[in-house]
Amino acid sequence: METIIRKTKIHCIGLLLRSRCGSLPFHNVGHTVEVYENVLKIGMYGGRNLEDLEPVLLAALFHDTGYTTVFKGHEDMSVIEANHFLAANKYPVPQTVSVIGCINATKMPQQPKMPLENIICDADLFHLGTGSFWKKNNMLRTELAKFQGLNYSISDWNTLNIKFLENHRFCTSYGVDILEPVKQEHLKELKSNREKIQHP
Repeated sequence: METIIRKTKIHCIGLLLRSRCGSLPFHNVGHTVEVYENVLKIGMYGGRNLEDLEPVLLAALFHDTGYTTVFKGHEDMSVIEANHFLAANKYPVPQTVSVIGCINATKMPQQPKMPLENIICDADLFHLGTGSFWKKNNMLRTELAKFQGLNYSISDWNTLNIKFLENHRFCTSYGVDILEPVKQEHLKELKSNREKIQHP
């Protein structure tokens, strides 16, 4: 198990560093490493061992590799990359199917169908329920503006985030127990900011 994860780490981190992802404020190597670590936190909290978590750990490493070539539909490119690499390393087909399912589950809006898919969905949006929310939120806004030409006013960005947090649901016990209460505090602050913007 350690060998395929180690090989995948080297491969995926190398891909990201050699591509435009090295310059992205949000979807960069740091994000991928954080999602990998978040999978471990969430999985261990739910009583899973490393062997159980192997497919979702691999998915965490691959899930944003598609950003090296495209922004829209990057998950599909991530799936192609994962399939190619795992097949070349003779990774078992049933586990590969699980890896692919986990990558696809990160598409927005998230619609996980299996327990491991629940884990990666919460790991990918982990920051919604942490103190790093505001910093990462600004990093994402910068990335959208600089690399995709999506420029949001302060008011529009605030409204977009309110809608996103209102519609979002954590899928794991860790997410519900630990992250959700903090997310609700962020939502309150966003709504307070909306009032200040509308009635300065």
